[in-house]
Amino acid sequence: MKKSNLAYFLFFVLLAACTEPFTIDTKDSPPVVVIYGELTDEWKLQEVKISCSSPYFDTVPNLGISGAEVMVTSSTNEHYVFTENDTVPGLYQSQEAFAVQSGLRYFLSVTVDFDGDGVLDRYEAETTVLPQIIPDSLSLSSIEMYGHRNYILFMHWQDPPEENYYLFKVLYQDSLLTAKLSRYIISDDAFFNGQYVKGDLYVSDDASNWDNDSEENRKRSVYLHPGDKIEAEISLIPKGYFDFISQCQQEHQTQIPVFSGPPSNITTNLSRGAVGYFVAYRRGKTTLIFEESNW
Repeated sequence: MKKSNLAYFLFFVLLAACTEPFTIDTKDSPPVVVIYGELTDEWKLQEVKISCSSPYFDTVPNLGISGAEVMVTSSTNEHYVFTENDTVPGLYQSQEAFAVQSGLRYFLSVTVDFDGDGVLDRYEAETTVLPQIIPDSLSLSSIEMYGHRNYILFMHWQDPPEENYYLFKVLYQDSLLTAKLSRYIISDDAFFNGQYVKGDLYVSDDASNWDNDSEENRKRSVYLHPGDKIEAEISLIPKGYFDFISQCQQEHQTQIPVFSGPPSNITTNLSRGAVGYFVAYRRGKTTLIFEESNW
């Protein structure tokens, strides 16, 4: 079966980083509601974050908005009420644990008096859960760079024949390395549609590099020791969410110069001028235990 390599694409996406927590910047414009909900098939208290956009050159994270009524309804008429976390303003969690299911639509409703005029405003969005992709396995490849040994993590899976958009997450010793939106790894299937794929997701260091690395390198690197557990997740996501992540990462990169221009419009599926995104997806996970024989 023909194989395709994502190395040249995913490696550079991985290097993108931006300010966290998630911030929407608006230059010289009135603040707007920012809503971000990412529901998954993990059985847990699902979360929706609601905040107020910050000025373009403001480095302070968006302020959470309290007092909202938040509801998620499924296409099978299940209703989930979300209530605000006691210690994190603007973080709303479902009152009961649930997991999203393939093929179902989920509808978000947020009601809040954002502008303080005494009139409640309702913001809505909907999303459909795509099928689950089950990866075959993970593998490692060893490379030597300037006397350092590094490892490239690969995932192997079959891409379905239709146009697809992917989200990948990597965990090391049960800690999510790609927890920030800026570190999400995404890809379309333009170069491997319908093929069996060997796609690289992450570059890590051998434990022997620790002694020779600078303190700064140690803070941002993962050093593999025999017996360490590496996990990776793959999810099919809607094109709109793919565009949202890509645009958010691109906007951060354009803000690096001191006099960079204002951000362009970022994709959203929310109504009434709100920004952010509401999505639900399933995950396929596979695990590898690092041993010298892995590569």
